[in-house]
Amino acid sequence: MPSAFPNGLKSVPLPAGMEIVRVHWTNKVPIWFGPAPGNPPASRFDATGGQYRTLYAAEALVGAFVETILHKPGGRIVRRAFIEQRAWSTLRLKRDLVLAKLYDDGLLWHGTDAAISASDSYSEPRRVAFALHEEFPALDGLAYRARHNNGAICYALFDRVAASDLEVVATTKFEDDKARVDMLMTEHGAIYDVSPPVPPP
Repeated sequence: MPSAFPNGLKSVPLPAGMEIVRVHWTNKVPIWFGPAPGNPPASRFDATGGQYRTLYAAEALVGAFVETILHKPGGRIVRRAFIEQRAWSTLRLKRDLVLAKLYDDGLLWHGTDAAISASDSYSEPRRVAFALHEEFPALDGLAYRARHNNGAICYALFDRVAASDLEVVATTKFEDDKARVDMLMTEHGAIYDVSPPVPPP
């Protein structure tokens, strides 16, 4: 069977000791690969057939924030209560990781384009992610640009990365740092939804 990537792999190394940032629900552990077993794929680079599970993180908080809090088309208007159900955790890598570069010169190299991290459809991102996972057995995941802030680099780690390969350095609830949240919202032109909640029918 011909290779899906005739040029081979263009990779991004993440060295042991590097810290990455993950945004997650406050009632969930920071190190979590989804979807949960038996659940259908939900995120951009998830495996369609459940062949692997994925942990999403970013190089810095700004990337993790826009990818989780502001990722939907209507994400510029957000309830503060929605944000404050989340926290961010700093994770330290305990071993070197190798990720496929799905941005800049890595796009054409891997036979794709910038829509892989910006389109509404997840079919192409999932196809490319699965092909990379299958063709490069030592690959730890993908590096890509945040949809709504392409200056921010994000990571999708395959579950080849064990939970023991990551160390939780610190966790902060968004409700405990309202000034940081306000700064991130202002930076992206996002505003708080202050309308009264819709009563249940």
